[in-house]
Amino acid sequence: MADVLNDDGLAKGAPVPQKFKEWFINDRSHLEEWREEAREDYEFVAGRQFSDEEMKALKKKKRPVVVFNRIQPVIDSIHGNEIGNRRETRYIPREMGDVKPNELLTGAGEWFRDKAHAESNESDAFWDTIVCGIGCTESRIDYESSQEGTPEICRVDPMEMYWDYDAKQRNLADARRVWRVRRIPISEALNMFPGYSRAEIDAQWTTADDLKSAQYDPEQNAGDDKASDGMVTLVQCQWIERESYYIAEDPLTGQQSEFTTGEYATVNKRLKKIAGMEMQGVRLRRKVRKQAFLGEVVLATGPAPCPHEFSFQFMTGKRDRNKNTWYGIVRSMKDPQRWANKWLSQMMHIMNSNSKGGLLAEKGAFANQRQAEESWSDPSAITWMEDGAITANKVKEKAPAQFPVGFQQLTEFAISSIRDTSGVSVEMLGLREAGQAASLEMSRKQAGMTILQPFFDSLKYYRELQGSVMLYYIQHDLSDGRLIKIVGEEGARYVPLMRQATEDYDIIVDDAPTSPNQKEAAWVVMMQLLPAFAKLIPPQMLITMLEYSPLPSTIVEKLKQQAQQMAEQQAQAAQQQQQIAEAKEGADIDKTKSEAEKNRASIEIDAQELSLKKAEATIGVLQGLMPIQ
Repeated sequence: MADVLNDDGLAKGAPVPQKFKEWFINDRSHLEEWREEAREDYEFVAGRQFSDEEMKALKKKKRPVVVFNRIQPVIDSIHGNEIGNRRETRYIPREMGDVKPNELLTGAGEWFRDKAHAESNESDAFWDTIVCGIGCTESRIDYESSQEGTPEICRVDPMEMYWDYDAKQRNLADARRVWRVRRIPISEALNMFPGYSRAEIDAQWTTADDLKSAQYDPEQNAGDDKASDGMVTLVQCQWIERESYYIAEDPLTGQQSEFTTGEYATVNKRLKKIAGMEMQGVRLRRKVRKQAFLGEVVLATGPAPCPHEFSFQFMTGKRDRNKNTWYGIVRSMKDPQRWANKWLSQMMHIMNSNSKGGLLAEKGAFANQRQAEESWSDPSAITWMEDGAITANKVKEKAPAQFPVGFQQLTEFAISSIRDTSGVSVEMLGLREAGQAASLEMSRKQAGMTILQPFFDSLKYYRELQGSVMLYYIQHDLSDGRLIKIVGEEGARYVPLMRQATEDYDIIVDDAPTSPNQKEAAWVVMMQLLPAFAKLIPPQMLITMLEYSPLPSTIVEKLKQQAQQMAEQQAQAAQQQQQIAEAKEGADIDKTKSEAEKNRASIEIDAQELSLKKAEATIGVLQGLMPIQ
């Protein structure tokens, strides 16, 4: 029996509402042409560059099927450039005070990405972007591998994804809904949604041409649960709805509070009944993200994992404005690659079907025909001929194959156009053989990267959006006191992950110091500046500079630990010296005080003795003046 219907018309166990089927059919129809082109893009990168019909035609004519795959090295070059220049996400709290990254949340983000193997999965999604124009990942918390929850950032096959046909912004930031439609084993689907039959889980309406053929008939599908193997279609949908809410003064607390539409009506009804008055609130609207798993019936429904962004995050390539779809680098390279293959095949066919040496000879031209056949191709042998055969032109060489005029130039043009249409220079591919200066080659590499910046800009924007999803998971799902490793000014240490009081953060995407290319470039610059500023740089800064060195991370960590120990020992020695100096200074002061007191006592004794002598003298004088009795 179906549960009570929600506001969006979904009820667990009830047939999928027509509204959702209509959404999906419209989105799928919009993407049909893109999906065909994307499949062809993947085929070209994999080296399968002839269609089945073309291969049959070539084989029927006994022509060679030649493919020199020049697209894949271009794709690998761009992909490798992304791997060598990865970035990191930092969180800066939006509050009064210094603009410094939150050390705990930034470290938690690095821990989240490390646990989820995010760098590898995002690089795979970026590879999809440069091939077909769309890359996708899903960020979620996996509770199957651990009851505490394990971070997951997984690359999702773009061919499993559908999205709002009206989305136009980069990375599909304005999409109102996204879909993931995948084929999974029946046993896995039944474990995910126990209590449902195979017919109820299998979303067959995703292949329907229209809404009428997408209708679900429970009686027709009843008992269709015999198969224990095979695959079923499962749909995961996330969409945006807008709900109303009110901001009003709470009659109990006297503070501004938020009320849902139902709460606002209930409170006003009670206030009017008790006090004869109502709250005066302001009606507002906001976006709410929801999620559902759909088969032929609704399997599960509820709020989306993250209320701020979809858990599915996209990277987009170049936008086709007229068709409102996205495409990658391969689209422009397919025609040159296709013609290069055909012309090479044609060239080999001409060579194979025409003569490659040989003779035209009359029967009486040679003295010994068998000996002539054996010795003609041997440059050191003598082929005997009948007298007068040479002068009579009884032997004539077969004419070599003649290629059409300009055929070779066209082939070379097609091959060079594969690289030219992509915008990837020879320097970026590492194939430049001319002895040019390293500075010139580096400047040409940077100029070539300018053409590819839209792809890398989409990757940066993706990290900002995905960083918002990751921050929500960290704050609400993972802040349970678990220990995580963070690296701050005090070095690496384990701290408990607790929820932060501040909710609003600025998400900054910066070059990661662990990126190989970034480390190499930074280290070269620092080595050039170090001799001039060596005396001005404090030792602590020199320790920080080790992070950008090309040395292995284990050696850098040991050097930093040793430098920190030496700094601590120097600090302790300085503290001990200060204590000794203070003690010595105290002893000198005490000695000075005792000597002063001794001098004062000596002066007082001298004064007393002088007073005594003056008194004795006075007595003597007085005795001399007094008459004798």
